[in-house]
Amino acid sequence: MAIRNLGWLLITALALAGCGKGDGKAGAGAADLDKRCEALAKACADTDKHIAQLGDECKAEAKKQVTKGCNDFAMALHNCYENAVCGTGDKVWALPDLKVLADRHKKCDPEQKALATCMGK
Repeated sequence: MAIRNLGWLLITALALAGCGKGDGKAGAGAADLDKRCEALAKACADTDKHIAQLGDECKAEAKKQVTKGCNDFAMALHNCYENAVCGTGDKVWALPDLKVLADRHKKCDPEQKALATCMGK
């Protein structure tokens, strides 16, 4: 249990250290996030319409994440969604569906918390 708490403290510390810069230059850039959103949409959505919708929603969120300096946390979450959540046979139609699906499969919780902490600043 102590090791688990230490892990959460480390993730929170990293989130706080990387946030608030607002310059959008922390690690992954806006173009990297846009590409990541496109890949995520293709991997997680089922139809062309849903791929476009998910990609557009993701890119809109990415702009907010870049503004807050949370690029690396967003990239980590997108990677986790694609690798651990998508491909389980379930397809999504919208960005909030990914969180629900991740919660259902008990995946990507540290990445979700780190990004939420960063965005809260």
